[in-house]
Amino acid sequence: KISMLALFASSPTWLPASTAGRRNVPASSVRTGGAALSAELAAKQAWLARTQPSWGPPSQLSGSVEPTVAAAPPVDEAAAKQAWLARTQPDEPAWRGQSSPAESAARLAFVHAPLSYFALDKLASKGTRRAGGSLVDVGEPEDWSRPIAKDAWSGARAGSWACSEGGWDSPKLRPTTETFLVLEGWGCVTDVDGTQHSFGPNDVVVLPRHWSGRWDVARFLHKVWVVHDHPDVPAGADGVVRAVVAPAWPHFGAPLHEGTIYDGGHTRVGVAPLAPGSVAVSAAEAGFWSSATAKFLWILDGVLFLTNADGSSRRCVAGDTAVLPAGWTGLVDTVQPARVVWVDVD
Repeated sequence: KISMLALFASSPTWLPASTAGRRNVPASSVRTGGAALSAELAAKQAWLARTQPSWGPPSQLSGSVEPTVAAAPPVDEAAAKQAWLARTQPDEPAWRGQSSPAESAARLAFVHAPLSYFALDKLASKGTRRAGGSLVDVGEPEDWSRPIAKDAWSGARAGSWACSEGGWDSPKLRPTTETFLVLEGWGCVTDVDGTQHSFGPNDVVVLPRHWSGRWDVARFLHKVWVVHDHPDVPAGADGVVRAVVAPAWPHFGAPLHEGTIYDGGHTRVGVAPLAPGSVAVSAAEAGFWSSATAKFLWILDGVLFLTNADGSSRRCVAGDTAVLPAGWTGLVDTVQPARVVWVDVD
């Protein structure tokens, strides 16, 4: 369970009801037994009136005339399937019928995974970090993970990771750039020069390629991540590769961050508000929705629909992860004001 309400003045809508508070049901909305039966009877009569058979009752028939039942209208199975998928939001990534991101990208379809896909009970245990070779010196941290898939988009992969309390040195230079959004928990990463970067729920953290230092998990940590394998990027003026932490949602009086958080050349990260409206996405489109690069989205708030060029679509709500492969074309329809964390990779 994600439990963040006590930590924020306001929280994204993807928080489960148990953390956002439960509303009492007004007594007037609860029917008594008699009222419920009357309502059911009225509903049944209305249904019968709408669904009368096309043949008359037996008293209207004579001789050997048989009743004829009107043929059912043809069913568009593809449309029905899409409508069903949109209603049920299955607890698996949507590949538009494909088996991997590579095949999906080849046919330029987006990928979508609901927050429930990364529920803690669906992450696979990796064992203790000590057993995995980490230089653990505080506690006995254990971690769990689940990727969306093993294949990559433009050298980047996405998934979720969780870890119990503990700390370890991380002296090996990172071979990739990792960006993650904290769903639950508290922690700190420390640069090689001793600079500390604390983070908590709704913070975006970037660990650039060649970062090294230390990890400390103060409270059970759960995050969603994007890891990008790309060419080298220059270090800071002092030669230190530093972590970046920025709030994606206001808390403890922290300002609401919008715009670019990190730009490492091959990896760019930011937070963006989406106003209601429709945008046609293509490589020719300039600005935020250009598909010249692959784009990863974490939906913080609001509702939007992604539609592929073939018409297949998916409703995306707060907590969801979406991937738009490089070269993807389609429509983005924002139906309720939304806020997203985005990661562009090339």
